[in-house]
Amino acid sequence: MRSRVRLALLAALVSGPARADWQYTKWGMTPEQLVAASGGGAVLLPEGRRVRVPPLVTMATGEFQDGPLMLRTVFSFTIAGGGLACVTYGAAGPDDAAPFKALLVRRYGPPQRRSGLPAIGLEGLGWKSATDVIDASFSKEDAPFAMHCKPE
Repeated sequence: MRSRVRLALLAALVSGPARADWQYTKWGMTPEQLVAASGGGAVLLPEGRRVRVPPLVTMATGEFQDGPLMLRTVFSFTIAGGGLACVTYGAAGPDDAAPFKALLVRRYGPPQRRSGLPAIGLEGLGWKSATDVIDASFSKEDAPFAMHCKPE
């Protein structure tokens, strides 16, 4: 029995922290809570600039300094009132692809999924846990970005 408890404790220590949420956000928070938690890094979008793609509506945007990268952020909430459901963040341009990919791998570990057409410069990476779904996209032509969402 003691050896099982020790193994469970060791596994918890080695596996690292859970990935729930993104940076200063918590899944389910309101747009106002998000803006307050951002410390000035996010702002609410005026009603006329909010993009609806059911079941989500983008209600806030901002920037976040993550190590050497300045990430542009977009925050999407469930239309039905369930709170924050997705954070999309991306680097400034295609030249940031390598440091952005390194940042994601350092934070979330090796990707669990790979897709794309590397021969033409398209690559997708993905991670999934009980609390988060992360899909990152890389292109020779466009800035890299990741969608970090609460699982459905």
